[in-house]
Amino acid sequence: MTGLRLDPDGHWVLVDLAAQPRAWAADTVRRRWMEQRLDPELHRAEVITASVARIVGALDTADLDAALLLYPAADKPVVTVVGLRTFPAPPGLTLNVLGEELCVPEEMLERPRQRSVTETPAGTAVRLVQRYREPLSPGVEEIREHVAYGCLVAGSNHENVVVTVSTVFVDLVAAGKWITAVDELARCLTP
Repeated sequence: MTGLRLDPDGHWVLVDLAAQPRAWAADTVRRRWMEQRLDPELHRAEVITASVARIVGALDTADLDAALLLYPAADKPVVTVVGLRTFPAPPGLTLNVLGEELCVPEEMLERPRQRSVTETPAGTAVRLVQRYREPLSPGVEEIREHVAYGCLVAGSNHENVVVTVSTVFVDLVAAGKWITAVDELARCLTP
């Protein structure tokens, strides 16, 4: 992963992408319940374990360098998943162009995208917040909120590396409540 790391707070759980999803999920849910000193509720823990296992299993095809679950309350579902990707930057790629590449198509937007530039310890990053309509089936759409950071980082051999940190909220109330946690996580990206 080019030596980059995220330094998450206690709301986040770093996913072991090499682990078997069901076993990792069971261990993680059990550990979170113990950390938060919750009374065991076997059925609730089984439901959350199954949900976490499905989420982690789906990450297998996502081509991620790292993934973190926003899992602040052990007895509640995961809020969202943040993925971190790194790849060699094409020659001449600028932060502005990277920001354009992270945009969802204009016609999908539910409202104008928010675009800004912010500093991280790894370098300057473009930040996008985009509320958009995702078609699920003919005539059915879901409104989602995509939060993405893109950064160009000096890699080995003096070639730039693209780093993206992104998530999609399917619960807009959760997006409003937790977007600052995603921002804080992305801003702690360090070389």
